[in-house]
Amino acid sequence: MLEILMKVVGGLGLFLYGMDNMSSGMQKIAGKRLKKILTVLTTNRFLAIGVGLFVTMLVQSSSVSTVMAIGFVNASLLTLKQALGLILGANIGTTVTGWILVLNVGKYGLPIAGASAIFYMFSKNEKIKTKALTIMGLGLIFFGLELMSNGLKPIRSMPEFVRLFSLFTADSYFGAMKAALVGALITSVVQSSSATLGITITLATQGLIDYPTAVALVLGENVGTTITAFLASLSANSNAKRAAYAHSIVNIVGVCWAITIFPFYLKLLDFLVNPSENVTLGIATAHTMFNVINVILFTPFIGPLEKLLCKLVKDDGKGTIKVTKLDKLMVKTPSVVIAQSTQEIINMNTEIKGMLSILSGFFEDSNKNHLTTDKLNELQAIEERMDLYQKEITDINYMILTADITDEMKDDTRKNIEICDEYETISDYGVRIGKVLNRFEESEIKLTENEKTRLRKLNRDVVNLYELINVGYKNKDKTIFAIANEKANIILKEFRKGRETHLENVSKIGISVTQSIGYMDILNYYRRLRDHIVNIIELYLIES
Repeated sequence: MLEILMKVVGGLGLFLYGMDNMSSGMQKIAGKRLKKILTVLTTNRFLAIGVGLFVTMLVQSSSVSTVMAIGFVNASLLTLKQALGLILGANIGTTVTGWILVLNVGKYGLPIAGASAIFYMFSKNEKIKTKALTIMGLGLIFFGLELMSNGLKPIRSMPEFVRLFSLFTADSYFGAMKAALVGALITSVVQSSSATLGITITLATQGLIDYPTAVALVLGENVGTTITAFLASLSANSNAKRAAYAHSIVNIVGVCWAITIFPFYLKLLDFLVNPSENVTLGIATAHTMFNVINVILFTPFIGPLEKLLCKLVKDDGKGTIKVTKLDKLMVKTPSVVIAQSTQEIINMNTEIKGMLSILSGFFEDSNKNHLTTDKLNELQAIEERMDLYQKEITDINYMILTADITDEMKDDTRKNIEICDEYETISDYGVRIGKVLNRFEESEIKLTENEKTRLRKLNRDVVNLYELINVGYKNKDKTIFAIANEKANIILKEFRKGRETHLENVSKIGISVTQSIGYMDILNYYRRLRDHIVNIIELYLIES
């Protein structure tokens, strides 16, 4: 018994570890393409299903793709209807695992894992290491399945175990229902339909359960796998909860119709394959056919299902203030987080452009002597949004830094964190300039024409520099950053010249202390704006 237990537990552990490695490796290989694939999602339900299928095949986990879909809905990146299509496609995509197991190369699993592990350990090229990790995961899947299969062999001659497995034989309607419930329960505990599918195939190949029982177990596993998405949605908004409930409803209703016509479903499978010759092929076919038929049945009803879910799950009315389309549920797909963070930083850039436009409006209008309170409020509103941008981007990017990602992805993540921090600080200084200009109204201070001309030029130069570095950021162009660095040096000289001129002439012109301090504060704030822009430039020019 101890030997059986050790082999089965050890095999299951290696199988799960292999699945995790293969999924992680496939995600790294897919990389930025994942985000591009998801951007093609439209209101076209068939396209959404195709994307869900393809993404799940890439990441080798329906749990990852469904949780990702819920995260996207929670972050308002996807509509509920788009997420429903994605989830339906994921249900078909997850059946690929069964077809991998059909290869039945368990005896080669260990050498595959060993050879790829050697490549992983001694290769310096990160792309080769990632591919080796993926192949190693595949080898461990086969080896783990082989260990479980060998471990369970002795059970066939143990009467007590034979009686135990006969308790949920799918030889009747209630027997099939009971087997499906067992499959759902085990999968909900393990939280991996791939693992329970592997166990089911092992039990069937060893003759411990018959083919109909294996099919009923697989049906139940489709329900059990929905627990992952359900748990992920507990802290999400109402729309994300609807997506998670949709996943459960689709699979539960699907299992109900399949169990209702179970004998006819088995006949359809017998027509397609001969399970007596290859039971693994039969189980994989049963898994795929169920999900394909279920998706075909539900596709015309995506619209009505969306309306039903909106009635069942009312809007929570939490009113959580969010400025980005980032969500912690997206952490399972780091490449998508990085790509979306880049987009959110570009959105920050747009916000700051609005802030600089307000300041430019003041300096370019010769009739304005102070910044109105309304304009100052606009600046402060932008600065408050920038605080939220920084928190939301920083929080999720720090989370993926602890994940197993490539060096390139880590570099992009660190840059995103640093740049959003610099942008937020730039917005702080924009507000400070606005406050000084607004304060001039209270003190009835008017800038001299020379002061306003100096600040106008400084503002123009800083705005031009800012726009230049944002073009460089979007295009990842070091040449533009080099040009921007030269312009930043010119701005520094301009600042120093303005400061020296002011200090030399302050006593001659007879400017009040309040005006002098305010003018010098604005000069210094523009210098600080320039300094934080330079920090972004150096981030790209000084690279390892």
